[in-house]
Amino acid sequence: MKQLSKWGFFLLASTTMTMGVVGCGTSQSTDQSSSSSNASNNQPVQVTFWEGMSGQLGGVLQHLVSEFNATHPKIHVNAIYEGSYSDPSSTLQQKLLAAIASGKVPDMVQVEVHSLPTYAANGALQNLTTYMTNSQHDKISDFVPGILNNTMYNQTVYGLPFNRSVQTFYYNPIMFREAGILTPPKTWSQVQQDALIISKKLSKPGKKVYGFEPAGGWWTFEQNVLSAGGTLMNSSMTQATFDSPQAAKVLKIMKQMEQQGTLKYHASANGWDETIADFGDGKTAMYCGSAADMGQIRQTGVTFKAIPMPYVTQPVVTSGGADMAILAAAPAAEKKAAWTFMEWMTAPAQTEYWSMHTGYLPVLKAALSSSTMENYFHQHPNAYVPVSELSFAVQAPPTPLYLELQHYEQNAVDDVLVKHESVMQALQQNVEKANQAIAQ
Repeated sequence: MKQLSKWGFFLLASTTMTMGVVGCGTSQSTDQSSSSSNASNNQPVQVTFWEGMSGQLGGVLQHLVSEFNATHPKIHVNAIYEGSYSDPSSTLQQKLLAAIASGKVPDMVQVEVHSLPTYAANGALQNLTTYMTNSQHDKISDFVPGILNNTMYNQTVYGLPFNRSVQTFYYNPIMFREAGILTPPKTWSQVQQDALIISKKLSKPGKKVYGFEPAGGWWTFEQNVLSAGGTLMNSSMTQATFDSPQAAKVLKIMKQMEQQGTLKYHASANGWDETIADFGDGKTAMYCGSAADMGQIRQTGVTFKAIPMPYVTQPVVTSGGADMAILAAAPAAEKKAAWTFMEWMTAPAQTEYWSMHTGYLPVLKAALSSSTMENYFHQHPNAYVPVSELSFAVQAPPTPLYLELQHYEQNAVDDVLVKHESVMQALQQNVEKANQAIAQ
Protein backbone atom coordinates (compact mmCIF):
# COMPACT_ATOMS: atom_id res chain seq x y z
CA MET A 1 0.00 0.00 0.00
CA LYS A 2 1.10 3.51 -0.69
CA GLN A 3 2.48 5.61 2.11
CA LEU A 4 1.81 9.29 1.34
CA SER A 5 -0.78 9.90 -1.35
CA LYS A 6 0.09 11.50 -4.65
CA TRP A 7 -2.10 14.41 -3.63
CA GLY A 8 -0.09 14.77 -0.42
CA PHE A 9 3.14 14.85 -2.38
CA PHE A 10 1.67 17.47 -4.70
CA LEU A 11 0.77 19.64 -1.72
CA LEU A 12 4.21 19.08 -0.28
CA ALA A 13 5.96 20.17 -3.45
CA SER A 14 3.83 23.27 -3.87
CA THR A 15 4.02 24.36 -0.27
CA THR A 16 7.76 23.79 0.07
CA MET A 17 8.21 26.46 -2.58
CA THR A 18 5.85 28.73 -0.67
CA MET A 19 7.65 28.12 2.61
CA GLY A 20 10.92 29.21 1.03
CA VAL A 21 9.39 32.58 0.32
CA VAL A 22 7.28 33.07 3.41
CA GLY A 23 9.57 31.37 5.91
CA CYS A 24 6.76 29.91 8.02
CA GLY A 25 7.16 26.17 7.73
CA THR A 26 10.18 25.54 9.91
CA SER A 27 10.92 28.68 11.84
CA GLN A 28 9.32 27.44 15.04
CA SER A 29 11.18 24.13 15.00
CA THR A 30 14.74 25.36 14.70
CA ASP A 31 14.94 25.97 18.46
CA GLN A 32 14.39 22.34 19.44
CA SER A 33 18.03 21.65 20.29
CA SER A 34 18.21 24.75 22.44
CA SER A 35 15.00 23.83 24.26
CA SER A 36 16.47 20.43 25.13
CA SER A 37 19.58 22.08 26.50
CA ASN A 38 17.39 24.50 28.44
CA ALA A 39 15.74 21.52 30.09
CA SER A 40 19.12 20.31 31.30
CA ASN A 41 19.82 23.81 32.69
CA ASN A 42 16.60 23.74 34.74
CA GLN A 43 14.82 26.00 32.26
CA PRO A 44 11.28 25.10 31.11
CA VAL A 45 11.08 22.63 28.24
CA GLN A 46 9.75 24.60 25.29
CA VAL A 47 7.07 22.68 23.42
CA THR A 48 6.03 23.91 19.98
CA PHE A 49 2.36 23.17 19.25
CA TRP A 50 1.04 23.92 15.78
CA GLU A 51 -2.71 24.44 15.95
CA GLY A 52 -5.47 25.55 13.60
CA MET A 53 -8.10 27.20 15.81
CA SER A 54 -9.06 30.76 14.90
CA GLY A 55 -11.59 33.25 16.24
CA GLN A 56 -13.55 32.39 19.36
CA LEU A 57 -12.30 28.78 19.35
CA GLY A 58 -8.69 29.95 19.22
CA GLY A 59 -9.32 32.21 22.18
CA VAL A 60 -10.56 29.30 24.29
CA LEU A 61 -7.52 27.22 23.34
CA GLN A 62 -5.07 29.99 24.18
CA HIS A 63 -6.77 30.45 27.56
CA LEU A 64 -6.23 26.77 28.37
CA VAL A 65 -2.63 26.85 27.18
CA SER A 66 -1.96 29.86 29.42
CA GLU A 67 -3.50 28.03 32.36
CA PHE A 68 -1.32 24.99 31.71
CA ASN A 69 1.85 27.08 31.49
CA ALA A 70 0.98 28.87 34.72
CA THR A 71 0.52 25.57 36.58
CA HIS A 72 3.46 23.68 35.01
CA PRO A 73 6.58 25.82 35.52
CA LYS A 74 8.90 23.18 34.06
CA ILE A 75 7.07 23.18 30.70
CA HIS A 76 6.10 26.03 28.41
CA VAL A 77 3.77 25.24 25.52
CA ASN A 78 3.95 27.65 22.59
CA ALA A 79 0.63 27.24 20.79
CA ILE A 80 1.14 28.76 17.33
CA TYR A 81 -1.74 29.28 14.93
CA GLU A 82 -0.61 27.98 11.54
CA GLY A 83 -3.84 28.41 9.60
CA SER A 84 -6.87 26.18 9.20
CA TYR A 85 -6.51 22.46 9.94
CA SER A 86 -9.79 21.46 8.36
CA ASP A 87 -8.94 19.78 5.06
CA PRO A 88 -5.99 18.25 3.21
CA SER A 89 -5.26 21.48 1.33
CA SER A 90 -5.39 23.61 4.47
CA THR A 91 -2.57 25.89 5.52
CA LEU A 92 -1.66 23.90 8.63
CA GLN A 93 -1.46 20.58 6.83
CA GLN A 94 0.58 22.03 3.97
CA LYS A 95 3.08 23.48 6.44
CA LEU A 96 3.24 20.20 8.33
CA LEU A 97 3.98 18.26 5.13
CA ALA A 98 6.77 20.70 4.32
CA ALA A 99 8.16 20.46 7.86
CA ILE A 100 8.19 16.66 7.77
CA ALA A 101 10.04 16.72 4.46
CA SER A 102 12.64 19.13 5.85
CA GLY A 103 13.09 17.18 9.09
CA LYS A 104 12.39 20.30 11.16
CA VAL A 105 9.07 19.55 12.76
CA PRO A 106 7.05 20.99 15.63
CA ASP A 107 6.83 18.86 18.75
CA MET A 108 3.07 18.54 18.71
CA VAL A 109 0.39 19.26 16.12
CA GLN A 110 -3.34 19.36 15.58
CA VAL A 111 -4.14 16.74 12.93
CA GLU A 112 -7.42 16.58 11.01
CA VAL A 113 -8.94 13.18 11.76
CA HIS A 114 -9.03 11.88 8.18
CA SER A 115 -5.42 12.94 7.64
CA LEU A 116 -3.98 11.08 10.62
CA PRO A 117 -3.43 7.77 8.74
CA THR A 118 -1.38 9.58 6.09
CA TYR A 119 1.12 10.88 8.65
CA ALA A 120 1.07 7.70 10.75
CA ALA A 121 1.76 5.49 7.72
CA ASN A 122 4.88 7.50 6.97
CA GLY A 123 6.22 7.20 10.51
CA ALA A 124 5.76 10.90 11.20
CA LEU A 125 3.66 10.46 14.37
CA GLN A 126 4.60 9.02 17.75
CA ASN A 127 2.95 5.76 18.80
CA LEU A 128 0.96 6.67 21.94
CA THR A 129 0.33 3.14 23.23
CA THR A 130 2.85 3.24 26.10
CA TYR A 131 1.82 6.75 27.13
CA MET A 132 -1.85 5.75 27.28
CA THR A 133 -1.20 2.48 29.10
CA ASN A 134 0.57 4.37 31.89
CA SER A 135 -1.92 7.24 32.06
CA GLN A 136 -4.23 7.77 35.00
CA HIS A 137 -7.18 8.82 32.85
CA ASP A 138 -6.23 8.38 29.17
CA LYS A 139 -6.36 4.62 28.84
CA ILE A 140 -8.39 3.45 25.86
CA SER A 141 -11.18 2.31 28.20
CA ASP A 142 -11.42 5.83 29.69
CA PHE A 143 -12.71 7.44 26.49
CA VAL A 144 -16.32 7.90 25.45
CA PRO A 145 -17.33 5.08 23.07
CA GLY A 146 -16.93 6.20 19.47
CA ILE A 147 -14.63 9.12 20.27
CA LEU A 148 -11.45 7.15 19.49
CA ASN A 149 -12.59 6.62 15.91
CA ASN A 150 -10.01 8.17 13.60
CA THR A 151 -7.24 8.22 16.21
CA MET A 152 -5.78 4.90 15.08
CA TYR A 153 -3.88 3.46 12.16
CA ASN A 154 -3.32 -0.31 11.92
CA GLN A 155 -4.91 -0.68 15.38
CA THR A 156 -2.34 1.66 16.94
CA VAL A 157 -3.26 4.99 18.54
CA TYR A 158 -1.36 7.98 17.15
CA GLY A 159 -3.56 10.84 18.35
CA LEU A 160 -5.64 11.90 21.33
CA PRO A 161 -9.12 13.29 20.62
CA PHE A 162 -9.04 17.07 20.77
CA ASN A 163 -11.61 19.21 18.95
CA ARG A 164 -13.90 16.35 18.03
CA SER A 165 -17.33 16.69 16.51
CA VAL A 166 -20.01 14.85 14.59
CA GLN A 167 -22.46 16.22 12.07
CA THR A 168 -25.58 17.66 13.66
CA PHE A 169 -28.88 18.81 12.16
CA TYR A 170 -30.28 22.23 13.10
CA TYR A 171 -33.75 23.66 12.57
CA ASN A 172 -35.67 26.83 13.42
CA PRO A 173 -38.73 25.83 15.53
CA ILE A 174 -40.43 29.21 14.96
CA MET A 175 -40.28 28.80 11.19
CA PHE A 176 -41.53 25.24 11.57
CA ARG A 177 -44.58 26.45 13.51
CA GLU A 178 -45.23 29.16 10.95
CA ALA A 179 -45.17 26.53 8.21
CA GLY A 180 -47.49 24.25 10.20
CA ILE A 181 -44.92 21.51 10.72
CA LEU A 182 -45.24 19.90 14.14
CA THR A 183 -42.18 17.65 14.35
CA PRO A 184 -38.64 17.83 12.94
CA PRO A 185 -37.52 15.34 10.26
CA LYS A 186 -35.91 12.00 11.02
CA THR A 187 -35.25 10.83 7.47
CA TRP A 188 -33.98 12.56 4.32
CA SER A 189 -37.33 11.99 2.63
CA GLN A 190 -38.95 13.98 5.44
CA VAL A 191 -36.32 16.72 5.03
CA GLN A 192 -37.36 17.03 1.38
CA GLN A 193 -41.06 17.16 2.27
CA ASP A 194 -40.56 19.75 5.03
CA ALA A 195 -38.29 21.90 2.86
CA LEU A 196 -40.95 22.09 0.15
CA ILE A 197 -43.64 23.15 2.64
CA ILE A 198 -41.39 25.74 4.28
CA SER A 199 -40.21 27.25 1.02
CA LYS A 200 -43.77 27.55 -0.36
CA LYS A 201 -45.35 28.93 2.81
CA LEU A 202 -42.63 31.26 4.08
CA SER A 203 -41.14 32.73 0.90
CA LYS A 204 -42.34 36.26 0.17
CA PRO A 205 -41.76 38.74 -2.62
CA GLY A 206 -38.19 39.94 -2.22
CA LYS A 207 -37.29 37.22 0.28
CA LYS A 208 -36.76 33.68 -0.90
CA VAL A 209 -36.73 31.11 1.89
CA TYR A 210 -34.94 27.82 1.29
CA GLY A 211 -36.09 24.89 3.34
CA PHE A 212 -32.64 23.37 3.71
CA GLU A 213 -28.94 24.08 3.23
CA PRO A 214 -26.11 21.52 3.65
CA ALA A 215 -22.97 23.04 5.16
CA GLY A 216 -20.74 20.06 4.47
CA GLY A 217 -20.07 18.70 0.99
CA TRP A 218 -18.00 15.52 1.23
CA TRP A 219 -18.70 15.11 4.97
CA THR A 220 -22.47 15.05 4.52
CA PHE A 221 -22.08 12.80 1.48
CA GLU A 222 -19.80 10.41 3.37
CA GLN A 223 -22.30 10.04 6.16
CA ASN A 224 -25.27 9.54 3.86
CA VAL A 225 -23.55 6.84 1.80
CA LEU A 226 -22.96 4.83 4.97
CA SER A 227 -26.47 5.56 6.26
CA ALA A 228 -27.91 4.10 3.05
CA GLY A 229 -25.86 0.93 3.47
CA GLY A 230 -23.27 1.83 0.87
CA THR A 231 -19.49 1.87 1.12
CA LEU A 232 -16.83 4.45 0.39
CA MET A 233 -14.02 1.97 -0.34
CA ASN A 234 -13.74 -1.77 -0.84
CA SER A 235 -12.85 -4.04 2.06
CA SER A 236 -9.14 -3.96 1.25
CA MET A 237 -9.27 -0.13 1.09
CA THR A 238 -7.63 -0.08 -2.33
CA GLN A 239 -10.47 1.30 -4.48
CA ALA A 240 -13.27 3.84 -4.23
CA THR A 241 -16.83 2.45 -4.27
CA PHE A 242 -19.02 5.53 -3.77
CA ASP A 243 -20.76 5.19 -7.16
CA SER A 244 -23.33 2.62 -5.97
CA PRO A 245 -27.13 3.05 -5.98
CA GLN A 246 -26.96 3.42 -2.19
CA ALA A 247 -24.44 6.23 -2.51
CA ALA A 248 -26.71 8.00 -4.97
CA LYS A 249 -29.86 8.02 -2.82
CA VAL A 250 -29.48 11.22 -0.77
CA LEU A 251 -27.57 13.04 -3.51
CA LYS A 252 -30.57 12.42 -5.77
CA ILE A 253 -32.85 13.83 -3.07
CA MET A 254 -30.67 16.93 -2.78
CA LYS A 255 -30.62 17.36 -6.55
CA GLN A 256 -34.42 17.18 -6.60
CA MET A 257 -34.58 19.77 -3.80
CA GLU A 258 -32.21 22.05 -5.69
CA GLN A 259 -34.41 21.72 -8.80
CA GLN A 260 -37.50 22.44 -6.69
CA GLY A 261 -35.88 25.59 -5.36
CA THR A 262 -35.98 24.38 -1.77
CA LEU A 263 -32.23 23.78 -1.29
CA LYS A 264 -29.37 26.25 -1.49
CA TYR A 265 -25.76 25.12 -1.60
CA HIS A 266 -22.74 27.35 -0.98
CA ALA A 267 -19.73 25.96 -2.82
CA SER A 268 -17.32 28.80 -2.02
CA ALA A 269 -14.38 28.63 0.36
CA ASN A 270 -16.53 30.45 2.95
CA GLY A 271 -19.55 28.28 2.25
CA TRP A 272 -19.83 26.94 5.79
CA ASP A 273 -19.97 30.41 7.35
CA GLU A 274 -22.37 31.59 4.64
CA THR A 275 -24.69 28.69 5.42
CA ILE A 276 -24.75 29.53 9.14
CA ALA A 277 -25.35 33.19 8.28
CA ASP A 278 -28.35 32.21 6.12
CA PHE A 279 -29.74 30.15 8.99
CA GLY A 280 -29.28 33.06 11.38
CA ASP A 281 -30.96 35.47 8.95
CA GLY A 282 -34.01 33.24 8.47
CA LYS A 283 -33.15 32.49 4.84
CA THR A 284 -33.30 28.78 5.58
CA ALA A 285 -35.13 26.77 8.24
CA MET A 286 -32.85 23.74 8.32
CA TYR A 287 -29.17 23.03 7.84
CA CYS A 288 -26.68 20.31 8.73
CA GLY A 289 -23.29 21.23 10.07
CA SER A 290 -20.93 20.46 12.91
CA ALA A 291 -21.59 20.06 16.61
CA ALA A 292 -19.11 22.89 17.07
CA ASP A 293 -21.34 25.33 15.16
CA MET A 294 -23.52 26.00 18.19
CA GLY A 295 -21.47 28.91 19.49
CA GLN A 296 -21.55 30.59 16.10
CA ILE A 297 -25.29 29.99 15.75
CA ARG A 298 -25.90 31.53 19.17
CA GLN A 299 -24.05 34.65 18.07
CA THR A 300 -26.64 35.18 15.32
CA GLY A 301 -29.40 35.37 17.94
CA VAL A 302 -31.65 32.94 16.07
CA THR A 303 -33.84 30.45 17.93
CA PHE A 304 -32.70 26.95 17.06
CA LYS A 305 -32.89 23.33 18.04
CA ALA A 306 -30.41 20.55 17.37
CA ILE A 307 -31.41 17.00 16.46
CA PRO A 308 -29.54 13.91 15.26
CA MET A 309 -28.68 13.77 11.58
CA PRO A 310 -31.46 12.40 9.34
CA TYR A 311 -30.83 8.97 7.89
CA VAL A 312 -31.71 6.84 4.87
CA THR A 313 -32.09 3.33 6.28
CA GLN A 314 -30.03 3.52 9.49
CA PRO A 315 -28.66 6.30 11.72
CA VAL A 316 -24.95 6.90 11.14
CA VAL A 317 -22.47 9.64 12.01
CA THR A 318 -18.80 9.94 11.16
CA SER A 319 -16.17 11.85 13.08
CA GLY A 320 -15.00 15.33 12.28
CA GLY A 321 -12.48 17.68 13.82
CA ALA A 322 -8.93 16.91 14.83
CA ASP A 323 -6.64 15.06 17.22
CA MET A 324 -3.50 16.12 19.09
CA ALA A 325 -0.42 14.21 18.01
CA ILE A 326 3.28 14.15 18.92
CA LEU A 327 5.83 14.15 16.10
CA ALA A 328 8.08 11.09 16.08
CA ALA A 329 11.10 13.23 15.21
CA ALA A 330 10.71 15.54 18.23
CA PRO A 331 13.43 15.31 20.93
CA ALA A 332 12.72 13.02 23.88
CA ALA A 333 12.30 15.82 26.43
CA GLU A 334 9.81 17.62 24.20
CA LYS A 335 7.87 14.41 23.60
CA LYS A 336 7.52 13.83 27.33
CA ALA A 337 6.46 17.42 27.93
CA ALA A 338 4.03 17.34 25.01
CA TRP A 339 2.37 14.24 26.44
CA THR A 340 2.05 15.96 29.81
CA PHE A 341 0.17 18.77 28.07
CA MET A 342 -2.02 16.42 26.04
CA GLU A 343 -2.87 14.40 29.13
CA TRP A 344 -3.75 17.62 30.97
CA MET A 345 -5.92 18.85 28.10
CA THR A 346 -7.94 15.64 28.09
CA ALA A 347 -8.39 15.52 31.88
CA PRO A 348 -12.03 15.90 32.99
CA ALA A 349 -11.80 19.54 34.09
CA GLN A 350 -10.24 20.69 30.83
CA THR A 351 -12.37 18.62 28.48
CA GLU A 352 -15.46 19.87 30.31
CA TYR A 353 -14.35 23.49 29.92
CA TRP A 354 -13.42 22.98 26.27
CA SER A 355 -16.76 21.34 25.48
CA MET A 356 -18.90 23.92 27.25
CA HIS A 357 -17.11 26.88 25.66
CA THR A 358 -16.81 25.53 22.12
CA GLY A 359 -19.49 22.92 21.44
CA TYR A 360 -16.95 20.17 20.80
CA LEU A 361 -17.54 16.81 22.41
CA PRO A 362 -16.25 15.91 25.88
CA VAL A 363 -13.89 13.01 25.29
CA LEU A 364 -13.72 11.15 28.62
CA LYS A 365 -16.41 9.04 30.24
CA ALA A 366 -15.60 10.69 33.56
CA ALA A 367 -16.27 14.13 32.10
CA LEU A 368 -19.45 13.06 30.36
CA SER A 369 -20.93 11.69 33.59
CA SER A 370 -19.74 14.52 35.84
CA SER A 371 -22.21 16.75 37.66
CA THR A 372 -20.74 19.72 35.79
CA MET A 373 -21.61 18.31 32.35
CA GLU A 374 -24.92 16.85 33.51
CA ASN A 375 -25.99 20.29 34.75
CA TYR A 376 -24.76 21.89 31.55
CA PHE A 377 -26.67 19.44 29.35
CA HIS A 378 -29.78 20.00 31.46
CA GLN A 379 -29.53 23.75 30.86
CA HIS A 380 -28.42 23.36 27.22
CA PRO A 381 -30.20 20.30 25.78
CA ASN A 382 -28.96 21.12 22.28
CA ALA A 383 -25.42 20.41 23.46
CA TYR A 384 -26.28 16.83 24.37
CA VAL A 385 -27.51 15.91 20.90
CA PRO A 386 -24.02 15.32 19.41
CA VAL A 387 -23.15 13.16 22.43
CA SER A 388 -26.25 11.04 21.81
CA GLU A 389 -25.16 10.58 18.19
CA LEU A 390 -21.98 8.83 19.28
CA SER A 391 -24.03 5.70 19.91
CA PHE A 392 -24.18 5.19 16.13
CA ALA A 393 -20.74 6.55 15.24
CA VAL A 394 -18.75 4.74 12.56
CA GLN A 395 -15.24 5.30 11.26
CA ALA A 396 -14.34 6.45 7.79
CA PRO A 397 -11.79 4.19 6.03
CA PRO A 398 -8.59 4.47 8.15
CA THR A 399 -6.17 4.55 5.26
CA PRO A 400 -3.83 7.19 3.80
CA LEU A 401 -5.61 6.69 0.49
CA TYR A 402 -8.81 8.20 1.87
CA LEU A 403 -7.44 11.70 1.36
CA GLU A 404 -7.66 11.04 -2.37
CA LEU A 405 -11.29 10.07 -2.00
CA GLN A 406 -12.29 13.18 -0.03
CA HIS A 407 -11.23 15.33 -2.94
CA TYR A 408 -13.32 13.39 -5.44
CA GLU A 409 -16.30 13.01 -3.11
CA GLN A 410 -16.39 16.79 -2.85
CA ASN A 411 -16.09 17.10 -6.63
CA ALA A 412 -19.04 14.73 -7.08
CA VAL A 413 -21.26 16.84 -4.82
CA ASP A 414 -20.21 20.04 -6.60
CA ASP A 415 -20.76 18.45 -10.01
CA VAL A 416 -24.35 17.63 -9.03
CA LEU A 417 -25.38 20.75 -7.09
CA VAL A 418 -23.31 23.39 -8.91
CA LYS A 419 -22.69 22.03 -12.42
CA HIS A 420 -26.07 20.24 -12.49
CA GLU A 421 -24.73 16.95 -13.81
CA SER A 422 -26.69 13.75 -13.30
CA VAL A 423 -26.01 12.01 -10.02
CA MET A 424 -24.75 8.68 -11.36
CA GLN A 425 -22.64 10.36 -14.02
CA ALA A 426 -20.97 12.56 -11.41
CA LEU A 427 -20.36 9.63 -9.06
CA GLN A 428 -19.02 7.29 -11.73
CA GLN A 429 -16.71 9.92 -13.20
CA ASN A 430 -15.25 10.83 -9.83
CA VAL A 431 -14.85 7.22 -8.68
CA GLU A 432 -12.96 6.53 -11.90
CA LYS A 433 -10.71 9.55 -11.32
CA ALA A 434 -10.19 8.60 -7.67
CA ASN A 435 -9.14 5.08 -8.58
CA GLN A 436 -6.79 6.34 -11.26
CA ALA A 437 -5.15 8.62 -8.68
CA ILE A 438 -4.95 5.83 -6.11
CA ALA A 439 -3.34 3.45 -8.61
CA GLN A 440 -0.52 5.83 -9.51
